[in-house]
Amino acid sequence: MNASDSGSIRRINVKITVRERWYTWPSPVFDVMEQNLNTWWRNGHNLDRATYGFMITRYNFRGRKETVALIARFGYSQQIGGQYSIPFVDKKRTLGVTLTALYTKNHEVFLATRNNLLVFYKDRDQHIRSDFSASMKFQYRPGIYYRQTLDLKFTDLKVNSDVINLAPDYFTDTATRMRYFSVSYQLVRDYRDARYYPLSGTYTDLEITRHGLGLLKDENLNLTFIAGGFRKYQPLTSRIYASAMVRFRYLPGQAPPFYHQRALGFSTYVRGYEYYVIDGQSYMLFKSSVKYQLMKPRTYNVKFLPVEKFNMLHLAMYGGIFCDGGYVQNRTTLPSQGNTLANSWLLSFGAGIDFVTYYDLVFRFECAVNHLGESGYFLHMGAPF
Repeated sequence: MNASDSGSIRRINVKITVRERWYTWPSPVFDVMEQNLNTWWRNGHNLDRATYGFMITRYNFRGRKETVALIARFGYSQQIGGQYSIPFVDKKRTLGVTLTALYTKNHEVFLATRNNLLVFYKDRDQHIRSDFSASMKFQYRPGIYYRQTLDLKFTDLKVNSDVINLAPDYFTDTATRMRYFSVSYQLVRDYRDARYYPLSGTYTDLEITRHGLGLLKDENLNLTFIAGGFRKYQPLTSRIYASAMVRFRYLPGQAPPFYHQRALGFSTYVRGYEYYVIDGQSYMLFKSSVKYQLMKPRTYNVKFLPVEKFNMLHLAMYGGIFCDGGYVQNRTTLPSQGNTLANSWLLSFGAGIDFVTYYDLVFRFECAVNHLGESGYFLHMGAPF
């Protein structure tokens, strides 16, 4: 950097020191096969419904920002697969490709929703469902803030006859197998300051997905839906932040089989309703929050850890209040099923504390009250939206 002072030139040397992140992650895997950790814990935290194993991920493979991942899981879901991703395949460095293949088999599946809760069926002696999927995803990113994604996928699902006898609508036309191709297009406009825990900016996305392209003789699925959303993050003062989001899915035409009926209750949910599943074809979701920065981002040197990649601990803490709402349209639910949360408005409010730590990990502890008058304490990982 140069500066002029009375005809003389001063030179200032600026030294920037960076610390590279860890590129190879031989990480253990522990997942629960219910809606979330809270439901699993309330239902007795049964390890029979937990999946464990390992995943080895190599980031920046060959020094070209490529990613290679191998996964092996055991327990509730037995899964093996891999993924390869390359960010740029063209000279303009705008087009990337991701290849994924997964094979999964289960002794237990949930085959219906009754009283807003999942109904499970298990056979300890044999696997009652298998799932193979392979996909090729193209991502076009002409600039920092915009990206378009085209995802081509093949899915092969099999269940044994017991599942269909208990739930004839699990697949289409009481079939025990469902094979189909899918295509999905997504447009994203991302102006957030950070992906893992944004405090300012906006995020907009729109997605159109088609299941069943008519390429197979036995391809008995005909399903198209549109989904999208908008998120806004706004600093109010140097330590107070507001945020809001709205998300929707619209599925016209005939209702799909149960396997494709998921609406709210898994990764997309209204806070305060973590214990419930609301099936349906279309939904609307709204979330809002105001939070205060209890602890500004700090970095601590954990001296007793000898590995340089891990001995720098980053920590920030936020406390706040929130209000959520949602609505699920279900044209197939019957009064005898007791799924009273469908076709009615959902509303909740509460408060929580967020911990943001190194390698983009976020832990949230929340207390929420829903419109049924029920209250509870919930643990989540990741930003609220």
